Amino acid sequence: MKLTIVPEDKTIIIDNEAVIVSNVDISWIPSDVHAVQWDSTTSKGHIEYIPENKFNVEIAEIGIWQQAVTDHANEKTAAAAALEAARNHLNEVKEYRNALLAWSDWTQGNDSPLDNSKKAEYVTYRQALRDLPATIANSASLTAKALADDHSHSSWPTKPS
Repeated sequence: MKLTIVPEDKTIIIDNEAVIVSNVDISWIPSDVHAVQWDSTTSKGHIEYIPENKFNVEIAEIGIWQQAVTDHANEKTAAAAALEAARNHLNEVKEYRNALLAWSDWTQGNDSPLDNSKKAEYVTYRQALRDLPATIANSASLTAKALADDHSHSSWPTKPS
């Protein structure tokens, strides 16, 4: 694991995955630290201090900086939860449904190569797509989240073969 901590930017980077910490407290980091670099494969790192205060210091143990690994994970969890809370599952379902309708528009044209029975199958399929919001609203067990999260969910209408 490669760890970089830049307190002034509220940034913690683990293996090239950066998070800006806004949901966790990093006041445990001394105020004169500019950055910390740590490489667990070599068990070496260094602390970069604000230039006027101290020279950089090599470290051979992660020590208190291990807290940054926890903070990174906590921040990722909080960000994922906020993203999930902000989702509008029904809108996601409608957007995907609209794409499926657009992808099957060609089946309803006068110049479609499909025979009448296949066109009728597509009419039924397309109507089931249009009815999805009502299907979700009338179901005690089906949720928009389930359909938004899984486009192969069994409640999505089956496209004619």
